Amino acid sequence: TQDEKLRKNFKGKPEYVEHLMLFLARELREIMAKLGIRSVEEMVGRVDLLRQKVVDDNYKLSRVDLKRILFRPYTDISVGHYHQHEQDHELAKTLDAGKLLRMCRPAIEEQKPIRAKLAINNTHRVVGTIVGSEITKKYGADGLAPNTIKLSFVGSAGQSFGAFIPKGMTMVLEGDANDYVGKGLSGGVVTVYPPRAALFEADQNVIIGNVAFYGATSGEAYVSGRAGERFAV
Repeated sequence: TQDEKLRKNFKGKPEYVEHLMLFLARELREIMAKLGIRSVEEMVGRVDLLRQKVVDDNYKLSRVDLKRILFRPYTDISVGHYHQHEQDHELAKTLDAGKLLRMCRPAIEEQKPIRAKLAINNTHRVVGTIVGSEITKKYGADGLAPNTIKLSFVGSAGQSFGAFIPKGMTMVLEGDANDYVGKGLSGGVVTVYPPRAALFEADQNVIIGNVAFYGATSGEAYVSGRAGERFAV
């Protein structure tokens, strides 16, 4: 722990962890030297250097067969065995990067109020998070004035609608949302209510998915309907 008052309750010291990691690294280097290997990357995929330990005096362990796990199929030199290419997370295709950042730029740069209404579907995930990130980068935990950015959506939102949004952001959804609504909410406001034309009773129907507001630390949330499991963990 980083709290000095709590740290006095523990006998351990950070230096002990440093020493442990150094000892582990030294032992690893010794084992690698015995195997004639110069780097960790060279070890990746070398199942030929592994042997299953035989335990005859244990009924369960003696019946374990790892041959299928330790089998390495033939591959030519074009097939890599460790991370070699950067993964494309397709952030450019998100609603934030495609529309919201451009729309909200005056609010982020000059703190001008922004109002917008958009359609949303369940392939739109973490809507609002990248915009919120830009606000936090510029203004820190203080964020913006309440309701500086108010975004209204109509439809079915994908996972993590309004995740981590900071102060100054208000997101309103007319429809329903998948899991993780308002995850890590950090001062923003999230509102979800059924379609205006809906005939069902709101309090008898699920409108947001599981684990809504997981890890939220501040902000406000208004949900007209039922939530899935692990609500507001």
